[in-house]
Amino acid sequence: MTKFVILAQLLISTMMGGSVFAAEPDLRLQLEAQYAAMKAAMAARDSNAISALLTPDFVSIDSSNKSEDAARMIQEVASSPSDPNKVSHTTLTKITSAGDSAVVEQRYEMTTKKSGPDGRMHDIRLITLSTDAWVNLNGSWRLKRTVTDQMDYAINGQR
Repeated sequence: MTKFVILAQLLISTMMGGSVFAAEPDLRLQLEAQYAAMKAAMAARDSNAISALLTPDFVSIDSSNKSEDAARMIQEVASSPSDPNKVSHTTLTKITSAGDSAVVEQRYEMTTKKSGPDGRMHDIRLITLSTDAWVNLNGSWRLKRTVTDQMDYAINGQR
């Protein structure tokens, strides 16, 4: 009988436009899509696309507590050289939400190969842990704040 009541509640909530289990997976999918869009916009050095993913008062705070606004961050991305060896992946490790805001704890991993002063190629690995604040503005999730909590950088395996 208990299973029937739970099933009935699920069916009723689904028919009424909601789902007991859909909120978190839907939010995760939406935010993963926003991170993918940000990655593509940054790779393309597309200032307008990057800006469209940020709130007007966006701020980025690095691991040494230095902050920069959207204009400065976009300028740095747009002026940076393309890296054909770069491979990166972002994992959303935890998402908490309330209404039109969400906090995402994420792990960013990047590897590449760079030529050193000696002319030899070196393996580079970067791992950052960050806490990001997102807001839903008119149905679109936009990044308001990112704080780099930890950064690990290694060259040829040496930190």
